[in-house]
Amino acid sequence: MRRKFLERLAGGVAAAAVYFAAAHVAVAQSNEVIMQDPGGAYGEALREIMYDPFEKETGIKVITVQEARSGPRIKAQVDAGKTEWDLTFIFDQETKLLGDCCLDKIDYSKLSESAQKTLATMPDNLKRPNGVALQVIGVALAYNTEKYSGEVPQSWADFWNVEKFPGTRCLPAWPRFVFEAALMADGVKKEDLYPIDMERALKKVEEIKPHVSKWWTTAAQAPQLLLDGEADMCMAYAGRINNLVVVEGAPVDMTWNEGFVYYDFFSIPKGAPHYENALKLLAWRLDAQRAAQLTQAYPVALPSPLVYEAADKDISRLWANNPDNIAKAIEWSPDYWGAASPDGRSTNEEYGQEKLNALLAK
Repeated sequence: MRRKFLERLAGGVAAAAVYFAAAHVAVAQSNEVIMQDPGGAYGEALREIMYDPFEKETGIKVITVQEARSGPRIKAQVDAGKTEWDLTFIFDQETKLLGDCCLDKIDYSKLSESAQKTLATMPDNLKRPNGVALQVIGVALAYNTEKYSGEVPQSWADFWNVEKFPGTRCLPAWPRFVFEAALMADGVKKEDLYPIDMERALKKVEEIKPHVSKWWTTAAQAPQLLLDGEADMCMAYAGRINNLVVVEGAPVDMTWNEGFVYYDFFSIPKGAPHYENALKLLAWRLDAQRAAQLTQAYPVALPSPLVYEAADKDISRLWANNPDNIAKAIEWSPDYWGAASPDGRSTNEEYGQEKLNALLAK
């Protein structure tokens, strides 16, 4: 009898231990948020300006996962019923392509008062049911000022003109932006770019190919190639170039003429393990003063007039959403690149990538 009692007691203690351990894990999990992060200098700025102060204020730990392309991973996670991320960077067109299947609705009513003020100043198309634009992105022609100290390149026609502007080039190893630049170098006006004439673009890319020292695949590569002297002129993301110019005083510069402007969105995947915490971090990021402070460490701006007004003018003069720069640039078309391709088997971007890969393999 005593033995049975002790066995039952032991079993009860074990069960209680399991229960309290599970409860402890649940509490621990409720005090974190998992954020897909860009890494590099931008990731370091986010940690210093955004994540660490958020953790101190809220007690919610920000766990970052570095991943260059979120869309395919989100779909794979949701399809498997094992969503790992709470908040993620996502391409404009992916908020539409993945909206129904893989992205949760954002409950804007739960965001903070400061976040609501910022949102009120943003265009409606940047505040979608399952995605909000948190950064305006620019891609532009950048060059080494020690190589080009007199007349400097000011267009994609100049980029392609290796006689007038001798030197090595670098370009991204994907069709978006590259095909548009090639067409403008070939005389196509920016208002006539879409739909893209891919065959014409590929012919023009073939002309510049012998002068390209690197077909880069990550945002950090182009600026480093310029700094190391491995390329004299590059198509590059403007944020890092701005950082080099404003913060580090490096011998590089860029032109916004015929540059590209688009938006990166933040979304919450369906089944996110910490949905409420994701909303809290999203609200934190949307505070205009905090967003302006971030640009002092890394000049990627939140697309709101409130942030633009709060920012240091020496920094905001180089932003993609500076009105003077927007007037010179092109609004890149995610709708075109995300649309069905001529063969009907893929998107225009996937179709264009196959074509570009074949050319680069020659």
